[in-house]
Amino acid sequence: MKYINIDKYNSSIFIDQNYNSFSMIGDDAISFLDRMSTNNIFKINSSRTAITDNKGSIIDILTYKVINEKKIIFVSDIKTDRSIEYMKKYIIIDDVEIKHNGNLNKIVIYSKKSENSIDLENFSLISTYEYKEFMRYELFSSDDEFKKFNKTDYKHISIDEKNTLDIQMRYIGIKESMIKANPLELGLLDIISFDKGCYVGQEVIARLHNYKKVSRELVPFSTKSELEINSKIIIDSKNIGNVLSIHKKADGFLGLSLIKKRFSYLLTEEIIKI
Repeated sequence: MKYINIDKYNSSIFIDQNYNSFSMIGDDAISFLDRMSTNNIFKINSSRTAITDNKGSIIDILTYKVINEKKIIFVSDIKTDRSIEYMKKYIIIDDVEIKHNGNLNKIVIYSKKSENSIDLENFSLISTYEYKEFMRYELFSSDDEFKKFNKTDYKHISIDEKNTLDIQMRYIGIKESMIKANPLELGLLDIISFDKGCYVGQEVIARLHNYKKVSRELVPFSTKSELEINSKIIIDSKNIGNVLSIHKKADGFLGLSLIKKRFSYLLTEEIIKI
């Protein structure tokens, strides 16, 4: 099966529009999001953070920015109100209100670290992801910011190329239909602050990390078999994991899977670890 040569996609761009933007407003906005999510909102004022349940499983990933001491803006990976409704259940006596702001455009840029020249200050929200010598940027912009951004400096790629690049870079976006996974299993250490106070799911995530009890890992794979998101991967009558994302190619399928570490050796010619 043919894979994309990532080096050829330096300074590439993919544009995805109509992302719902939200604001969290009130005297307790920062402290509330801090105790709901994995990142340290007090220290890191612009990044991604995971919303987890009391078992440490991811409900959503937010890209956020602290505007001031009483306002945070953010977008949701799953593009539904599920995590909004979940967080609202924890607002009891807090001075916090969550509002829908409108839509933003999402610009995804792939660039070598050594050749980055993006002015990140020109965007409402940003998140970054590193893979070897490459960077993946998600830049969320208003219509005015979008018009001012010089998109002709980049090579525009198709959704097919974007999906393949993301799989090869081990980048996973959270989908509402995805099986439950915790941030450690997906390798999202960069959005977990281990020195912050308690948050929903913190005890489970800290225990898994400190005692090295993470039993599953993110594995990119290729296969000739037609699989779907959440499909079980069965080898030698053993359920070794589940499909998290899948992308059809002309000569088969590429995907990301969540595999039980003790069974990773079972990956065969049918399902090949990339």
